[in-house]
Amino acid sequence: MSYIERINRLRKRFLESYDGFLIMNPINLRYFLGFKGNGSLLFLTENKAQLFVNEMYYEEAKRDCRDIEIIPLGRGWIEAIAKGIKKEKIKRLAFESDISFSTYKRFASFLNGIDLIPEEGIITSLRIRKDEEEIASIKRAAEIADLAFMHLKTVIKPGIKEQDLVAEFEYFIRKRGSRSSFEPIILFGDSSSLPHGVSGSREVKGKGILLIDYGAMYNSYCSDATRTVHLGKPAKEDIRLYNIVLKAQEEAEAMIKPGVSAKDIDKVARDIITKEGFGNRFIHTTGHGVGLEIHEPPRISSDDNTIIEKGMIITVEPGIYLENYGGIRIEDLILVTDAGIEVLTKIGKDFEFKGGTL
Repeated sequence: MSYIERINRLRKRFLESYDGFLIMNPINLRYFLGFKGNGSLLFLTENKAQLFVNEMYYEEAKRDCRDIEIIPLGRGWIEAIAKGIKKEKIKRLAFESDISFSTYKRFASFLNGIDLIPEEGIITSLRIRKDEEEIASIKRAAEIADLAFMHLKTVIKPGIKEQDLVAEFEYFIRKRGSRSSFEPIILFGDSSSLPHGVSGSREVKGKGILLIDYGAMYNSYCSDATRTVHLGKPAKEDIRLYNIVLKAQEEAEAMIKPGVSAKDIDKVARDIITKEGFGNRFIHTTGHGVGLEIHEPPRISSDDNTIIEKGMIITVEPGIYLENYGGIRIEDLILVTDAGIEVLTKIGKDFEFKGGTL
């Protein structure tokens, strides 16, 4: 889908309620224009599309945004934009609800007489389903990330540090035209009980759990996956815990198809873990959307009524986290299709670590 088509889809939605739309979020500017600069604003009406850009990004904007009016800005940028908006004689102007309050106050002071209305649902409804180009980029990001994971398996040896593995991952994907979609979470032993723990100087040695949460970014689009392995032969209780999480993950994935709700997917995974007595140790949602951002709608959680549709890309990542023991999380990246799902994470799920490639 072209950027002009994306803008026109937005126009069709917002013109039902508003005369214009202001977009400042850099991620949304990237979605509608492919523009990667900061400090910029897109102003849309039925017949006008203007990109106001910081002077530092003017050349970049002229190169990347060919079908839109580009206006360079210096200091006093809000006042300059407001003057342009008032010329259009609009009455109801939508803006993204996540702008700062101070920015809102400054716009309101210059745009007196215009109703300023925070809006987030329209853009979310457009971005939540991915088009063919977006899907292709996310698939490539997932492929690069999986290759990097397999590389990590070849360098894990006694004495290597968590932070060394993070560096290995990031160097591997950088050489392939990518970068991390988030800082990898690589945790050994009981530190793996921290769902979003920070990798440090802890050495990987002896027996224990190694949790690797990883993702790459390609053409601005993210991937996300997690695998948990056990160094040395796991005990029966280790295997039991792992299999509980694996069952929760696989059964949740099995029910995904267009028409089911996000909260029902969460319930399947959560009920399995709760039945085994670990419901209070499954301390995050079952998943989330992925796209230009690593966390996007929908939330695969008990309070999200979003109906799953074809073209959504979500994670499924149940986990159990036990203090002074460790954590187990298994996460796949999932594309929703007409028939059900396509699993974009191609790495196997063997628990016992045997080194080398999978």
